[in-house]
Amino acid sequence: MKQFLTFSFLLLTLGLYAQPANDDCSGIVDLGVAPSCDSTIYSNIGATQSNIGTDNFPDCFIGVPDRDVWFQFTATTDFLDYRIEVTGCEDPSQGIAAMSNPQIAIYRGACEMDELQLLDCVTANNGDASVFMDLLGLTPNITYYLRINDWNPTTVTNDGGFKLCVREKPPVSVINQGGSSECTGTLTDTGGEFGDYGNNESFTFSICPSSPHECLLFNMQYYNLEFGADEINFYDGPAANPNDLISSITGSGIPTDNYGGVCYSVAATSGCLTVEFNSDASGTFEGFLGTWECSASACPETAEIEVNANASPDDIIKSVISGQSLISIVNVDCGDGQVGTFNITDDTDLGMDKGLVISSGFVENIANPASTQADGQFGGASQTDADLEYLSSLFNGAQTQDACIITLDVLAASEELTFEYVFGSEEYPDFIDGGFNDIFALLVSGPGITGDPNMNNQENVSTLPDGTFIQINNVNHSNNWQFYRDNALSQNIVYNGLTSDSLGVKKSLTAVVPTQPCETYKLKFAVADRQDNIYDSGVFISKINTGTPELSINYLSGINYLVESCTNIDDELVISFGNQINAPQTYRLVLEGNAELGTDYLLDLPDSVVFQTGTEIFTFPITILPDTLTEGVDTIKVSLLRDFGCGELVVSTIELEIYDQLVVDVLNVFQDTAILCASAGCIPLEVTGAQTYSWSPDTLFDDPTSSTPIICTDMSQWIYVEGTLGQCTDIDSIYVNVIDIEVNIVPDVTSIQICEGETLTVLAENNVNDQNLQWSAIFSQFANPSNPEQIVSDQLGIGFESVTVTIDIGGCVATDNLTVNWVPFD
Repeated sequence: MKQFLTFSFLLLTLGLYAQPANDDCSGIVDLGVAPSCDSTIYSNIGATQSNIGTDNFPDCFIGVPDRDVWFQFTATTDFLDYRIEVTGCEDPSQGIAAMSNPQIAIYRGACEMDELQLLDCVTANNGDASVFMDLLGLTPNITYYLRINDWNPTTVTNDGGFKLCVREKPPVSVINQGGSSECTGTLTDTGGEFGDYGNNESFTFSICPSSPHECLLFNMQYYNLEFGADEINFYDGPAANPNDLISSITGSGIPTDNYGGVCYSVAATSGCLTVEFNSDASGTFEGFLGTWECSASACPETAEIEVNANASPDDIIKSVISGQSLISIVNVDCGDGQVGTFNITDDTDLGMDKGLVISSGFVENIANPASTQADGQFGGASQTDADLEYLSSLFNGAQTQDACIITLDVLAASEELTFEYVFGSEEYPDFIDGGFNDIFALLVSGPGITGDPNMNNQENVSTLPDGTFIQINNVNHSNNWQFYRDNALSQNIVYNGLTSDSLGVKKSLTAVVPTQPCETYKLKFAVADRQDNIYDSGVFISKINTGTPELSINYLSGINYLVESCTNIDDELVISFGNQINAPQTYRLVLEGNAELGTDYLLDLPDSVVFQTGTEIFTFPITILPDTLTEGVDTIKVSLLRDFGCGELVVSTIELEIYDQLVVDVLNVFQDTAILCASAGCIPLEVTGAQTYSWSPDTLFDDPTSSTPIICTDMSQWIYVEGTLGQCTDIDSIYVNVIDIEVNIVPDVTSIQICEGETLTVLAENNVNDQNLQWSAIFSQFANPSNPEQIVSDQLGIGFESVTVTIDIGGCVATDNLTVNWVPFD
């Protein structure tokens, strides 16, 4: 490794390439005052690893930065938010290939040993030739330092040529702004992220990135349009040419006023993608929000689910078996084509990678687009099941038909069986609260299970967490909407609606079955039509797994991470179960990781722990040993294993990280700058990462030793804080910018006239990055009054509206007003 100030004069060669001049700070490339983005191709070929002391190993970097090169730029006074982007580019004139797998780290401070403070970092995915990071609130006129490196998953390096851009962060685009040449961005309707679009709108937005790319991807995050009247169209080209139409959207992809989400994307290969939005004269809704990005690779094929409708009994068992259970098939009572296995290689709307699927229709049609139906008519009312008939009678009494039932015996290897499942149906959303209310159940029986005597003591575990039975009328955009996903525009699953975990934390629901180890339990999966046998439903079931004890870390040193050489206070590894057990259970412990036991740390773990009741808590001290090496983050991995009588299984793991040094960080909404209103004079600050603190200049603080002090000053200046943990210290800083708050409504007039029925977009320009911004009006309500952009409409038909925007920071208030008058057409 090289020292910045000691070895900067060395000129080395690696292979045929000389060491780059900006291999360290002595030859750093100065990009000048931002923005900076030209056609210069830089290279890290021949570069060697830097050692800057503190913050030498960025947290997000993969591997060590052994081929890093350095740049600096000065933050401009024209904007605060930045995008830093590195794109691999070849340079044939120099025989340089394009860099891949780039990494970026940004620092502030001085380019000397132990004088640079890491602000942020980002790492490209394996195989990607570009990566970017967005930075908010950089301090004007301050110099920042960029460290560019590549990483390699094998012994092959990915060094090479690249372009570097430092520019203003692209804003969220609105559909009426015409277009963008950016390679990434966000697009909304005219209502912005939080408002409604207007009536009689017709706008196109053409995305034609200036950077070379093979594919342009657009991912819809949500949409809610007036059904059958308003629409979004996507075109593969620079204009709304009907011959280039990719797809169209109308209707609702989110429940009004509730959580919702969709998985919908389009891809353009022409180099441009045009989005067209049209609305009629009545009815406005939340609109839409989507993101786009360039790809250097060819457009991907639409993610698909592979369904094997001819799965053998062995295939079915393999689709759900895991190391914690032994499974055998008891019975399959389905029509031909109603049961199968599924496998997914890419992300889809389902959220599982493989498993078992059963349907009241043909499973082979499940993977077709939503415009195709998976309808299948089998035995009709004669193909039913007594348990489903009983459950149906509890809810709406409609007769079941076209049932599919599969029964498994599971030899449990733990005290708990769990599996993920998703219910989907073509009955969504048209037949909600109607009689066409398809039914499914996941029934379990066995030792310790007390179920319903009307179903031979089977228990139905296909319920929401509060016990609600899952059926179309119970889980939809109105009832229990937290557990529902609109899937009407799915590109890979036929069902128009799917269940999910609460608020989409994960896409599947979890069934939990308490068991007795090495006892056999019967699982019955069943689905059927009700009242009709046309529109069908299905259930996806993933691997069957067990519950486990928990591994956790109890930080006693005063910080929430492990660090070398700071204190003689040990942190603790904790092993707990929390479930009452009927007999003792023994778990074996295995220690792994790249940190060396006895050299990097001490952890006296026994070979095993025994839970007598399940309520015990085992704690083991972890001592971190000092060394003189700067080696990045070391890891400790602890695994818990048990043989339930069905073979030894890994039931729980935890991975801990050891840092070389203390890491102190001042928290602030502006990151690098704290805004202080001149007339207010004081603001609160907060710091984390150490046990005790010392702020300077100390005379400015109400308590210069607090982690949450109040600072009072009348001039802009740098503020420093030194954090201490035992004998370790680290310093962080923040620039306190004392300003007079300014806010101005655009259009910059006191009043404005517009035609009846039209809406007005207003923007609050300010010098505090929208902090504590609040809109208000006499007659109107804003969905998100803190959004700097709003749509003003004559909501009550009054004919005028007075809007006010206010910014209040620490009692320092700035306001502006605008009166809007609607006038009739002549």
